Amino acid sequence: MNIHATANSTARHFEVHPEVRRIGEAIVENGGMPYLVGGWVRDRLLGLAGPQDYDLEVFQLSMRRLEEILLPFGPVHSVGRHFGVLKLATKNAAYDVSVPRRESNIGKGHKGFRVTPDPTMTFDEAAARRDFTINAMGYDFQREVLLDPHGGERDLAAGLLRHVGPAFSEDPLRVLRAMRFAGRFGFRIAPETQALCRRLNLAELPRERIWEEIKKLLLQSPRPSQGFGYASKLGVLKYFPELQALHDAAAPEGAPSPWEMTLAFLDQAAIAVRLDPARGGVLMTAALCFGLTRLDGAAEAAGESSLVAQFLERLTNETRFIEGVMGLTAELVKVQALFKTRDRAGDGEVRRLALRIEIPFLLKAASALHRARQGEAAFPAGSWLESRARALGVWEGPPEPLLQGRHLLKHGLKAGRAMGNLLDAVFQLQLDGTIATREAALAWVAGHADEAQWEKDAPPGGAPAGGAPTGGAPTGGGGKPSGGGDLAGKGDKP
Repeated sequence: MNIHATANSTARHFEVHPEVRRIGEAIVENGGMPYLVGGWVRDRLLGLAGPQDYDLEVFQLSMRRLEEILLPFGPVHSVGRHFGVLKLATKNAAYDVSVPRRESNIGKGHKGFRVTPDPTMTFDEAAARRDFTINAMGYDFQREVLLDPHGGERDLAAGLLRHVGPAFSEDPLRVLRAMRFAGRFGFRIAPETQALCRRLNLAELPRERIWEEIKKLLLQSPRPSQGFGYASKLGVLKYFPELQALHDAAAPEGAPSPWEMTLAFLDQAAIAVRLDPARGGVLMTAALCFGLTRLDGAAEAAGESSLVAQFLERLTNETRFIEGVMGLTAELVKVQALFKTRDRAGDGEVRRLALRIEIPFLLKAASALHRARQGEAAFPAGSWLESRARALGVWEGPPEPLLQGRHLLKHGLKAGRAMGNLLDAVFQLQLDGTIATREAALAWVAGHADEAQWEKDAPPGGAPAGGAPTGGAPTGGGGKPSGGGDLAGKGDKP
């Protein structure tokens, strides 16, 4: 059997790392046939260098023999042995080394298949299992031949995502992968592939797999709008009723619709994340969710949205990450409001804002939102907030309390609720600018020391008579703005 046989094989030269060639030579010497496949081939044809990882598909060798051949090159992990995949790590690169596999339907859903490695398959048979034609190519780096049985190079040139064949339906996650590749490469999705996607059931998938694919769409796409723009056409929105509501919301007269604004915000946020990747996952997810705050009128005044929470909890149980996204969407609605009331609000509100969120991070998101709404027009609210934050010393971080518990202990006050209330009250005065030095703070406490015994009558967190309302930093501490966890954009696999 000629495993090289394919409907489209052409001579082609790609630069291949010498280590890859050495691994290939060892495989060939033992009777195997190695091909570079999937994303590596696609990205080379697109002129993209890509990360130092390789997908090798090896024919004519058993998994056990393949593992023996790879061991001299580095540690081999058989985490995917059941699926015919070995992972090899060297000092130069990471490799996913697989043998072709057959799948037989044994039940419903994406888990209803039995996977059986079969190294005797031809390349054409193996390629027929892949998702899109652009990912179904192989490179025989020993002979320098491009194998393209499904016209992947042609579709790359046309900017078209087209499914390979019936095997596409085996995994509904491929619907979201279509959106991801559309966003990453700016490709159109073929009409016949759109029709097939609409017939697949995403409800079969665990939310972890869905979330992982959405994260990649958010973090790997220069223009995420081109991926999310297909959400309705592929039948995805019915699984996310919050996004469906956002998509269906009417546009204000003479203005873009909430969904159009969401897509524009995503693209501007993607630009901001490329320039400064820090906490990009929180920012991108907040851009996707922000329009929901406009639909939830009952919570809008509080800067929170139950729709945001519902959507995020549909995707993940990462509490810290959810809190980070919720916090950012809440503060975004306040940037313009703070600017409009700057004469009445005073510097205390800027200092308190720095306690809740890192102001540079907030302005990165707010600037992206402004560009989505106004293009390159000036953003006076952002300029003002940065200027005041720098002048007040809270641009780099939140204000630290002038007084902490240890200072009052030195003056004979006992630890307890009364001390905590005094510290909270003096910190509020500090935030307002009434108190600016530790000496002034100690003097204020000394003037209220006779009230330090009102512990039985004061509610938790209440201020002593004549003091300021409480609610700033935690008792005796400076507090840090809530940032939330971030999602890591993992390397793209084909």
